Amino acid sequence: MKHLNKDNKWMIPIIEGAGILGMEVLGGLIAIYFFPFLLILFPLGFVIYGVKHGLVNMGLLMAITAAVIGLVSDFTSASVLIGMFGPMAVGMTYSMRKRRRPLEVLATGSIVFFASTLLLFALFGNAAGTSVVKQVEETFRETLFMQLEMLEGMGMSVYELDKTRTMLEDAYSYLILILPAILMVLSFVVSYLNYLFSVRLLRALGIGILPMPWLHRFTVPNNFGVGMLVVFIGLFAVKSFDTGFYDVIFMNLIVLVGTVFIIQGLAVTDYYLLQLKMNSIARGILMFILVILSPMLTVISLLGGADIVLDFRKLRRRKPR
Repeated sequence: MKHLNKDNKWMIPIIEGAGILGMEVLGGLIAIYFFPFLLILFPLGFVIYGVKHGLVNMGLLMAITAAVIGLVSDFTSASVLIGMFGPMAVGMTYSMRKRRRPLEVLATGSIVFFASTLLLFALFGNAAGTSVVKQVEETFRETLFMQLEMLEGMGMSVYELDKTRTMLEDAYSYLILILPAILMVLSFVVSYLNYLFSVRLLRALGIGILPMPWLHRFTVPNNFGVGMLVVFIGLFAVKSFDTGFYDVIFMNLIVLVGTVFIIQGLAVTDYYLLQLKMNSIARGILMFILVILSPMLTVISLLGGADIVLDFRKLRRRKPR
């Protein structure tokens, strides 16, 4: 873009917008038809464009992207994509342009994504005449039926099938109970990844955005333990009123606290790997392996919980005597 003179610099947003439009449409279609997990990074192009050229231009780009995806695929998919990820992109872009701290940007993105997803669920549930939970339950029932049918075809005995059915039904019931916590964690992950990559790309383009603090420096606030105590006392107060929501709140709270422990444990792991002079790529690969291995995830969570109490890295701020 350096060859453009002052008279035609107005073309820069158009040229860059056309490039990002192409990437967003292609990426969106690939995600819809082949690799849904790629949707996690759908807001990335909008955030980069919005930080560079403003919220109005970004809104226009999102509208054109939705129209093109709607024409090529279908308008329902386009509406879901923009409705779910668009508000988060707007919230994060606004915060980044206002030079907010990284954790504030993450909080904004996570809250907006969580709220917009809930709203979409409610709208589609209302249109379908049923709730999202009912739809998820129906999907789980269909999945359970197919799994049992496949196992029966493989020669599994009636006794083993009954045991497997009970185990899968319990697992699916548990997943339905913790859907709010799963959505909260997903909201944080989506916001984190989009902020991480957008910061790196924007800084490569010469736009200074505050980067995320290094993982090995992460630690929960000093009053985290007190906050947990207050929350659990409040939870037992809810139980005493027998509102019927105790089990749901308790299970979701356990998942969220467990996630914090895991992040803290990964931070401790990263800290000690750094002490061993391991480079960032090797550390990232090793920690990814630890996350996908369930037994190790439990160990990481316990390590995080222990660090919250014992402060292995001595990062916690102490009051002067």
